[in-house]
Amino acid sequence: MLVLFYSVEHVILFNRIIMKSNKNIIGVDAVNKALEILNCFTEKNESLSITKIANITGDHKSRISRISKSLENFGYIRKIRNGEFKIGHSISRLYEIYDSSFNFKNSIKSELDLISAKTNETASFFVKQKESRICIQTSEPNKIIKHSIQIGTKKPLNKGSSGHILSSYNDLQIENKETILKQGYSMSFGERDREIASISVPIFRTKKQFLGALTITGHISNFNKKNCLNFLNILRSSKIKIEKKLDKIQ
Repeated sequence: MLVLFYSVEHVILFNRIIMKSNKNIIGVDAVNKALEILNCFTEKNESLSITKIANITGDHKSRISRISKSLENFGYIRKIRNGEFKIGHSISRLYEIYDSSFNFKNSIKSELDLISAKTNETASFFVKQKESRICIQTSEPNKIIKHSIQIGTKKPLNKGSSGHILSSYNDLQIENKETILKQGYSMSFGERDREIASISVPIFRTKKQFLGALTITGHISNFNKKNCLNFLNILRSSKIKIEKKLDKIQ
């Protein structure tokens, strides 16, 4: 039997892409419930029983069992030896399709590694997802004290330098938007966490297609004026290289 393994971070990201269940959602009830079942699986709940899913969703076990069977038939969940369910191989297939729509991801990863190596700080790429921002790619320095960012985790859209960039270039209401658009970057010092600072620049596929925010994040003590100017120059240099690569991607 072929067993497909997929990284937890990708499963988590896919879970966050799926619409969260809400009683006011318009659509097919059974489909909404199936998506709600998939959303029950998280990094802390990698395997779940029918009873546990029923408790989480607040639905009857008999209904959860029927819908879970359909999800299992199509490979979205799979039953393991103890009778519980885990995410199935179809999730990874759909994630690959989703991921392929972000062809720029590979183009960005090498630059993130380079940025992190040059600055000795965490380099990341954020995109807007509904009313939040998520990191879809990151590279961390090889040191004990560093800022770690979990791929797929939702963060406030109106805070942090990446949030400022995403809000400004998506024409959302945010303080200093005109200045950010004019300067082409944003800096944040202790905004979400008093010990964390960050700098971000926008990335475009073309001059009109805004993609996301290229960001350097680290301990605020490392973000003095000299380092900030150096970090900004590094980001701008990587921005040029990334956008040139993206121009070649269809």
